[in-house]
Amino acid sequence: MTFAEFQRYRPKANHNVFAFFCDDDFQVEESRTVWAGIFGPNWVFEKLHIKEFEEIDGGRLMDEALTPSLFSQSRVLLIANAEKVSKERIEALTELQRISNSSVKVILLCSIGKSDWKARTKADAVLKAFPQVAIDPLKPAEVTRWLVDRYGLSPEVARYVVENAGTELYTLHNEMEKLKTYVGGARSADLRDVDASLLRTEEFGRFALDDAILARDYRKAVHIVGAMLDEGEPPLQILATIVRVWRQLFIGKGMAGKRSADEVAAAAGVPGFKASSFAGSCRKYGWPQLAGGFRELLAADRAFKTSSPDVEVYFDILLWKLVG
Repeated sequence: MTFAEFQRYRPKANHNVFAFFCDDDFQVEESRTVWAGIFGPNWVFEKLHIKEFEEIDGGRLMDEALTPSLFSQSRVLLIANAEKVSKERIEALTELQRISNSSVKVILLCSIGKSDWKARTKADAVLKAFPQVAIDPLKPAEVTRWLVDRYGLSPEVARYVVENAGTELYTLHNEMEKLKTYVGGARSADLRDVDASLLRTEEFGRFALDDAILARDYRKAVHIVGAMLDEGEPPLQILATIVRVWRQLFIGKGMAGKRSADEVAAAAGVPGFKASSFAGSCRKYGWPQLAGGFRELLAADRAFKTSSPDVEVYFDILLWKLVG
């Protein structure tokens, strides 16, 4: 379902445990308001990692669920990385699901998207005893509309932001805050403001270049490298960023399909919230392309250190060979 459809979701009143599949952390945080509307007032939300949740004694959890919250608020436990839930904990949650008027609700947060179908199929089988709510990943056109509706951008500017910053809502939200500060509220943002606020900052350029390479987005990668060069970023430093991402892909490719997305991301040094998308990126690259990429990167290192090539043109060609 879409997030808008989820906002109209009304489960059965006696359900205490839910499996919530959502790849975007921003939407996960926004879902708290929806869950609060579903459960009603006087519920306090608490987020736990699955390891912390597993350490809670099952008997204690049941006692708390059975005890009316006369002097305190009832609790909603948001469990991150819930696809790793143990069989024993599933059994305890199944018992919790049968309690009437429970003082505890549990939402199992799973960041496995449909693209990682093996892990998703396994999670679906493990969590089949509970109502499942799966939020569809946003398409670029939907993210563009989100920017227009939420931040008042023109459709043209919103499309430009999505083309260059991607579709991850947390990233876009942060960039919109920077854009708002840059413009100052005196007028509507235009394309030049986007370039100045988003693409012409060192911090954004580094993270965006990572994402562009992982997504095999040649156009975006070239745009960002051009912005970094205009800001005075040394070519060898930009090259080091590309090499780092290429090594992450090489490590991830060797583990993909053998380990979970979180384990692959951890081994490659990729943030956990990007685990699912990173696993998908590893499947976009073949072994011959990754091996050939290292040769191209070595040649670029020699060229920048021993000669004076047209740096921007060299990067354009290099990125085409790597991701084009």
